[in-house]
Amino acid sequence: MSFFREIKRRKVIRVAVVYAATAFVVLQAADIMLPSLGVPAWALSFLVVVVVLGFPIALVLAWALELTPDGIKRTESAPAAQVEQGPAPALLGKRTVFVAALLVVLGVGLSAGWLLKPGAPGPVEPAAVIEPDLVTVPAGTDEERQPESMPAAERESIAVLPFVNMSPDPENAYFADGISEELLNILAGIEGLKVASRTSAFSFKGSNTPIPEIARQLGVRHILEGSVRKQGNQVRITAQLIEAGDDAHLWSDRYDRELDDIFQVQEEIAQAITLALEDILGTRQVAVEAPTRDMEAYQRYLHGRSRFYQRVELDQAIEDFRFAVERDPDIAEAWAFLAATYWILGNGAWRTDHDRTEMTQRAGPAADRAMALNAGIPIGLAVKGQMVADSGNPGAVAEGIRLLERAAALPSPDTTPKLWLAFLWLELGYAERALPLLESARQLEPLVGINSGVLGIAHAIEGRRVEAERLAVEAVVLDGQDFWGNLLATERIHDGDATGAAELVAAMLGRLEDGFETRSQSASALVQALQDPSGRMAFLHSLETRDWDREGRASDLYIASLMFELGERAFEIAQTQVNRPWPILMSAWLPAMQWLRQDPRYFQLMERRGRVEYWDSYGYPRGCRPVDDAVGRRLDCGE
Repeated sequence: MSFFREIKRRKVIRVAVVYAATAFVVLQAADIMLPSLGVPAWALSFLVVVVVLGFPIALVLAWALELTPDGIKRTESAPAAQVEQGPAPALLGKRTVFVAALLVVLGVGLSAGWLLKPGAPGPVEPAAVIEPDLVTVPAGTDEERQPESMPAAERESIAVLPFVNMSPDPENAYFADGISEELLNILAGIEGLKVASRTSAFSFKGSNTPIPEIARQLGVRHILEGSVRKQGNQVRITAQLIEAGDDAHLWSDRYDRELDDIFQVQEEIAQAITLALEDILGTRQVAVEAPTRDMEAYQRYLHGRSRFYQRVELDQAIEDFRFAVERDPDIAEAWAFLAATYWILGNGAWRTDHDRTEMTQRAGPAADRAMALNAGIPIGLAVKGQMVADSGNPGAVAEGIRLLERAAALPSPDTTPKLWLAFLWLELGYAERALPLLESARQLEPLVGINSGVLGIAHAIEGRRVEAERLAVEAVVLDGQDFWGNLLATERIHDGDATGAAELVAAMLGRLEDGFETRSQSASALVQALQDPSGRMAFLHSLETRDWDREGRASDLYIASLMFELGERAFEIAQTQVNRPWPILMSAWLPAMQWLRQDPRYFQLMERRGRVEYWDSYGYPRGCRPVDDAVGRRLDCGE
């Protein structure tokens, strides 16, 4: 018998036809159903491979085995008579033809129904690719990428990771960071797109954390990452957009340009991202306006801004911004960040070699210049609001609040305006107004310690001590800030719980990581003072010997004074120190600190800051009223 007659006798061809028809239907059904079930896109490719590999296996089994009424048996060789002259079996039986035809019709029907249904996607045109060695991956359908069960806020969200510096000069790392920050600011201005903050996204710089885990911690759906190589006037930027759910690349590209074209590249990248997310955001147009054409000024501005965001080398940041505005006096952003740096050095606790009074005075003209050039820069508007609120002029606090509210409402990946407005509400005794701002700031920047710490103070003011102390410890874990927990420990002291205060400080001490040796030493000494009342005044006196104004550690002396001597030294410092007496302002409204907010010296401090005038016009905090008695005018906040 010929080989062809034998494969017909063994029904191998029938099996091949039925297998092919069945595979066609299965693949058509899978192509329709798998995306709707949220199955990753690679599953369909895997199924195709399985079907193809199964085909020769099915043919071999058809040759070797046959299905009989008694079960599956090995196929016997053809009898000699049949080999000699028996009739050849039919190539395909009627039943085989009928089943195969039915399966093919079913597969075609599924395909037609899918293509004709309303809203079905049409053919996907290949995306344009600038560089031949990189592939642009088109965005998937809504069913593939955006299941309906996913919250809209998460679907419309992105984080910009710090771009990797690929330049030979490691000093160019600031330029790579600056490009990332510029893209982040551009994306933050796109309506409907939630953008993770710069501080939170940049906390993953240099880490090997998987993209899905980064997205989970930041609460976003998409990640933009890339690299920058700068050499001379030549810049190469690569960027890729990743859908974090299945770690799929939605888009990638590379740009080789001259430095002068950097703003055009930023616009192209931002526009490419909006196109990749068009199914979510709808059609969006992105335009990037160059802040300057002086590239040296621009690079120094980026360097200074990076230092400002990190709150490191702030004296050098001032030099960067000064260089930028001297080269190009019309860089509004550089003026705004120069004003902000002046302000936080003059009024905050950051170490500086500059005179703090001079820094505060210089902030005003810089902010005015920024506002004259562009009144819509959030950080510039926020600095202006702070300065107006602290000016002491009639109606200044209300006007400062109005400016800060405008700044906080502007789209920005930086939560500083929200935080500054919340600080002012807490200082005025309106914790209920500060809480929504602080919750929003922490949602945008969940990995920033100050957002957790100050939110803890607001919760404590509202009587939620357990949650407050949890957030205070969280702030220490995130970036070593024990200031907020020390304020809560101060309240415990005045609530008659010195043991609880020591336990809270010890808990924070246990969470301080390497690199905070100075803070660890201070915390250890404070724990000892809390546990041994006889050593408290010695601890307080030891703090007076430090150059706390230059080092920016006045808060240690403030807090120890509030803890152990009812604020005697704290109020003395507040009389002469130019920067804000933060421990007094942030702790006065804690429940057990009623003695502080009812102290006449506190009332005098708030009068100098213009807060009493605001209370007289807009109402005192709940339960409080001004009274005059033998020791002077003060607040009476009841029991």
